[in-house]
Amino acid sequence: MVIADQSVPADIVDRLLWRDAQQMLGRHAEAGLDGNCVWCGWRWPCSPRRLAERAEVAARRPWREAWTLRHDMNSIRAIPGLRAGREDNPGRHGSPRGTQNRGFF
Repeated sequence: MVIADQSVPADIVDRLLWRDAQQMLGRHAEAGLDGNCVWCGWRWPCSPRRLAERAEVAARRPWREAWTLRHDMNSIRAIPGLRAGREDNPGRHGSPRGTQNRGFF
C-alpha cells in the first residue's frame, strides 16, 4: 500500500529535500529590526535562508541536481561559525527571538 502525502506539490522530484527546505524557510523567515535573521542572527538574507531557497528550486529539478543540493544542505552544518552556539558568536545576542532560538537549522 502506498500512502500519498497530499501536502507536497505534484511537481516535486525530491520530497525530502523539499521538506527540509520548507523547514529551513520557516525558521529563517524574516529579518528582525536590526536587519539580521530572527532565527540565527546572521545578516539577512542569511546563508541558511539562501540555501533553503536553492533547495526548494532544486527539489523540482532532475534528481542529480537535488542530490547535489541535499549534500550542500548537510555540509553547511560543518561550517565552524554555524557549528558554534549562540554564546560563542558575539554580537548576535540581541536578536528578537532571544533565548527562544533552538539552533541554526
